[in-house]
Amino acid sequence: MASPGSWTRLDRLRRRAGFDNSPLRRDVDRRQWMLGLALLMLFLSLAPPLGLRAGQAVYASGVRAERHEAANRRRVDATVVEVKGQRHRSEVTVTWSGADGTRRTGSYTTWREATVGGRRTVWADSSAVSDVAPRPHARTVGDAVAGGVGAALVLGLPLLLVYVLARYRFDRRRYRLWDAEWARWDPQNIA
Repeated sequence: MASPGSWTRLDRLRRRAGFDNSPLRRDVDRRQWMLGLALLMLFLSLAPPLGLRAGQAVYASGVRAERHEAANRRRVDATVVEVKGQRHRSEVTVTWSGADGTRRTGSYTTWREATVGGRRTVWADSSAVSDVAPRPHARTVGDAVAGGVGAALVLGLPLLLVYVLARYRFDRRRYRLWDAEWARWDPQNIA
């Protein structure tokens, strides 16, 4: 059972969110609350399916890339024969023995330090060589989650912009009403 203090906090949150019949609330306050609630409901009804759909598409693409790389790239131990480039980025040329025993040569760009004659573990396919391992499943899952969340955020930003612009207009209207009330009750205007 919840403590009395938690009910008080919950009731305070309910009133702060506008779920009360306070006589101090003006029509402009109620309209702003209704617009905010409508935009929130719109977001909550559209964001989950959109995020799920985007996440599924990214996941399917990632799984295809995983399978392609796993089928075509294989790990080989290579020897560095040439290093060209700057300190933080260099083009490395390596040689290795292919599956059929033929000598192969390939080049790739890396940020890792390489020395001529050193041994490297690289991944090669029929057209290229790289020091980047094939795509892991964890990256696919992470990309899918990021894609789903990103799609929901892309949906939410225009809705938030609409609310912010409406809030600005509601505030201007509210300030004009307050100024009119103050002018009405100003003691200098009472004759």
